[in-house]
Amino acid sequence: MKGRFSVLLAVVLWGCGGGGTIESGSGSNPPSQVVTWQPTAGGNWPVSTPSAEAIDQNKIIAAYNAGASVNGLYSMLVMRRGQLVAETYYGNRNSSTLFQLRSATKTVMANLIGIAISQGKISSVNQPITDFLSKDYANLLSNKGGITIAHLMTMSSGISWNESTSAGYNAFATAPDPARYVLQQGMLNTPGSRFNYSSGGMHLLSVILTKATGMSTSQYAQQVLFSPLGISGYKWEVLGDGFNNGGAGLELTARDFAKLAVLWQQDGIWQNKRVLPAGWQDLAKTVSQNPTRELGGLAVNGYGYGWWLAQSGNPGNPAQLAWGWGGQFALTIPALDFTVITLANPQPTNVNLQEGNIMGLVYQQILPAIQ
Repeated sequence: MKGRFSVLLAVVLWGCGGGGTIESGSGSNPPSQVVTWQPTAGGNWPVSTPSAEAIDQNKIIAAYNAGASVNGLYSMLVMRRGQLVAETYYGNRNSSTLFQLRSATKTVMANLIGIAISQGKISSVNQPITDFLSKDYANLLSNKGGITIAHLMTMSSGISWNESTSAGYNAFATAPDPARYVLQQGMLNTPGSRFNYSSGGMHLLSVILTKATGMSTSQYAQQVLFSPLGISGYKWEVLGDGFNNGGAGLELTARDFAKLAVLWQQDGIWQNKRVLPAGWQDLAKTVSQNPTRELGGLAVNGYGYGWWLAQSGNPGNPAQLAWGWGGQFALTIPALDFTVITLANPQPTNVNLQEGNIMGLVYQQILPAIQ
């Protein structure tokens, strides 16, 4: 299996971690207060306590109380050894609330491509996109024959793209035919030669997956990923071309997002059952580009297949980060058997500060609680 997921290297420039429909909203939280952080059993979740999982409970309590004053933060869940050990909701949200994952959707999209490869519906990550798109978009592919599925997943397709502003994303997401909009763009670089963050490229993966499986991305996800995890209540945005948005638009409850995060942290296994194909996570967390950025203390230093890669602590433990615009984070640290998720309401006027504050809470207060 592992040989089918061959790795393609590329040069990187830093891209945004955003995506999802760009909206305004206040979402500010009340001043620091005592919050309820103990999880209750239910929803297929094994529940434990911090002390039982070698986590400093006093530090967890302090972190959750501090979270009440972090602007826009809606939810934070901590998991260790596959156990849910802390959970809370701010801003009148609760365990039934569906949250927009925004660009964390991209990590889910990469999972689905991996499963489709394992089922033989896609031959490999190196299969050309023309194999799936020529029937509908042949006139737009004459200069794009060298683009592979791997190029789309590693943000190195070479297609000219600028998503550094909300206008750049919205022009794509609101187009009558978003897939055509992406393919109408010119080629800026040779495929595989340069990183350029693109929700549009990820959306092409949703189109390809639908053509390869004969099912919508949402239907396929329910069958091969969500159902095995016990996920049933979700929404996935459909764009103007009739395909689920591959770059953003998935909505899940916090607990269901946490299931995915633990699945990623545990090498594609959920409660002793393999859900992702063996070898896929090894590929997904292989550094294919090498950006550097400090995010609330976390040293982000690479991009893999659909997610960001980082080093946590000193000495650093490899970490993986699903990153959605405004603080939709799933941080996994396999060496510590540890996972944390946050969900938030993006503050468009200063989203970078919000993301830094949320990750700062995780990195500077939650991670030091691990014993």
